[in-house]
Amino acid sequence: MIVRDHLPLRRTWPHVSRKISGLVLLYLAIAVAHEHFHWTWLSLPAFPLAMIGGALSVFLGFRNNSAYDRWWEARTLWGGMVNTSRTFARQVLTFVDENAEPELEHSPRPMSRESLVELQIAYVHALRCHLRKQNPFPELEKWLPVEIVAYLRSQKNVPLALLMLKAQVLRQYFDEGRLDSFRLSSLDGTLTELCNVQGACERIKNTPLPRQYHHFPRVLVSVFSYMLPLGLVDGLGMLMPVAASLVSFIFVSLDTIGEEIENPFENTVHDTPMSSLSRAIEINLRQNLGRVDLPPEVRAVDGFLY
Repeated sequence: MIVRDHLPLRRTWPHVSRKISGLVLLYLAIAVAHEHFHWTWLSLPAFPLAMIGGALSVFLGFRNNSAYDRWWEARTLWGGMVNTSRTFARQVLTFVDENAEPELEHSPRPMSRESLVELQIAYVHALRCHLRKQNPFPELEKWLPVEIVAYLRSQKNVPLALLMLKAQVLRQYFDEGRLDSFRLSSLDGTLTELCNVQGACERIKNTPLPRQYHHFPRVLVSVFSYMLPLGLVDGLGMLMPVAASLVSFIFVSLDTIGEEIENPFENTVHDTPMSSLSRAIEINLRQNLGRVDLPPEVRAVDGFLY
């Protein structure tokens, strides 16, 4: 996510800078040909281009609103993940008898309340890697016994498997009489909320905007950018490259903005800052456990927060 006020064009949208550079050269060539070589056939009436530009701006605005809705929903979902993780840790550490240490099928060691909170930390990191299609096990090995990590390696959906493990621990707490039905129901509701957040993130990840929204704006913006100087050169002469470049920059930028933010889980500078948010959850939950060896916060690098 971009958090700086100044946007370096070449760093943020390299596609824009390359395309605008090529268009400027084209516009200069058309202006010189029209003014110095009297190629008057290069000019077109400006009115039809104005109509096309107005329709194109409406199309781009609609597409960008749809892309921004996806980006904002992703950020809202991860805000919910922060809150629900804190709620889960608070419920576990206050609702469950501290002497409860059931054994999991996939782990020979008892699972204490602290271990259950660590499962939540592992879950958050696993979900981040799952959405970005990264290997989660370097993170999971920090928090989980080797037996559980070995079991998770056989699972296609690692975050979902971690949710199931947490549910199994809570069920065993209940069977041992150390967690009543009311508190179990509250904790199960929190797990359900985590599952809902994960499902919504997976929906955004696996369901892109209709490809027509991606293909047609790019084609129409390119056609308009190439036709634009023909409608301006007769009236502006050698000033045409300046005016045409500014107008083209607006349309190319709008097209690129929508393209960049429509997929918020791709680990780019435009994405939801899941690394920062998952680290914040880790710090909060470790403090709830009374730990003092806290990892550093993920800070913005050159104005970009990941």
